[in-house]
Amino acid sequence: MNLFEQTPSSRRRYGLAAFIGLIAGIVSAFVKWGGEVPLPPRSPSDIFTAACAPEHLIRAAANIDCSRNFLNPPYLFLRDYLHVTDPNSPVYTFAGHVFNWVGVTHITFSIVFAVGYCIVAEVFPKIKLWQGLLAGFLATVAVHWISFTTMGLTPPLWDLPWYENVSEIFGHLVWFWSIEIIRRDLRNRITKEPDAEVPLNGAVR
Repeated sequence: MNLFEQTPSSRRRYGLAAFIGLIAGIVSAFVKWGGEVPLPPRSPSDIFTAACAPEHLIRAAANIDCSRNFLNPPYLFLRDYLHVTDPNSPVYTFAGHVFNWVGVTHITFSIVFAVGYCIVAEVFPKIKLWQGLLAGFLATVAVHWISFTTMGLTPPLWDLPWYENVSEIFGHLVWFWSIEIIRRDLRNRITKEPDAEVPLNGAVR
């Protein structure tokens, strides 16, 4: 099976793929959020001491929360890499609930990956294997297990609790599955042409 098999250049619709990726990214962000409701990835009792020191610079000692539930990857990325002083500061309030910059990062992250996936799928159809589940698993490995640990956004891989891995794998699989469902349906409807299908045996047709 040639994983790098390419589609004919005449079938590629990059602009449409980016547009569909934008839609799929927004919708799938809510799917990924929803997956964390029954399977929360981080516990308030998990302490992330290594990432907690900068909190002393932005809040009173009595208000410091060193749990990984608070010091989650989007929060640490905003604080340590984009230098947002308080990532939990409100963007807007709805029905008495605050939507913060961590939430904005979550949706942006989803859009970037969905747009990238949809564009890559125009060239390399095997990325769609198992209705996007392959891409979801690869995203778990590349992002959660390699990038996040390397950047210090999570503890080392061997220190992650089992329930975090279960939550992240499930969440990423459902996330990319929803992206692929939206991508394929919208592309087929808009172009009026069948997408390059990838059956379970891996052969493109």
